[in-house]
Amino acid sequence: MPLLDHFHPPHENRAPWTSICTMWVASLVKSLNRTLPRDRYRAFAKAHLSSTAEADVAEYELDSHARSSDGGAAIAVQPALFTLEAQFPDEFEVQVHEYRDTMRLSAVIELVSPGNKDREAERRRFTSKCAAYLSLGVGIVLVDVVTSRRVNFHNLLLEELGGSRFPLPPETASYVSAYKPNPWNPSSIDVWPYAAPVGEPIPSLPLPLRDGPSVSLDLEGTYCEALVDNGF
Repeated sequence: MPLLDHFHPPHENRAPWTSICTMWVASLVKSLNRTLPRDRYRAFAKAHLSSTAEADVAEYELDSHARSSDGGAAIAVQPALFTLEAQFPDEFEVQVHEYRDTMRLSAVIELVSPGNKDREAERRRFTSKCAAYLSLGVGIVLVDVVTSRRVNFHNLLLEELGGSRFPLPPETASYVSAYKPNPWNPSSIDVWPYAAPVGEPIPSLPLPLRDGPSVSLDLEGTYCEALVDNGF
């Protein structure tokens, strides 16, 4: 099945993006664990769903004459200087760990969420996280099919790394890309950037393993499985 636009009619209300992404991560984990050398690597799912945490100190203030339930000393809470509303974007990630080296992280697949693109601070956080993985020699695959916000993390990551070669056209709405750090030259990174237009099959990519080989990543097949699991 070709890539659908899950953020505009007619498909935006058929299934929540969080559900599609969750099942896509699960399908990727199953596929990788059938493909990876079982005596060395294992894939795992990592997901964090967004929440808004609002801390209001007024809920916890106690009267200055209040006593603890056991009759102890009075407890006074100093009022906060301000109330913080914190937003945590959705995070969908597949991690590949190396069994033979105390579960050392070897590769990461990042499925971009709308929240990653929402604010400049979140865009910087996401880009910096990818750059940090690469600095450790961890291979990365970016999967960005979020068409509701035109932010190109591939181009932002190139800027973060100080490079400008092989950017995707700014108007590219959906794309996939892979990055393989050179274990003998940390400043050298092999890059595979591909546009992934709506209505066409998702390109296949190599998943680079840290200090190891690359394995074929079936993005199209796992995406189709996720759609079936969501009733498409």
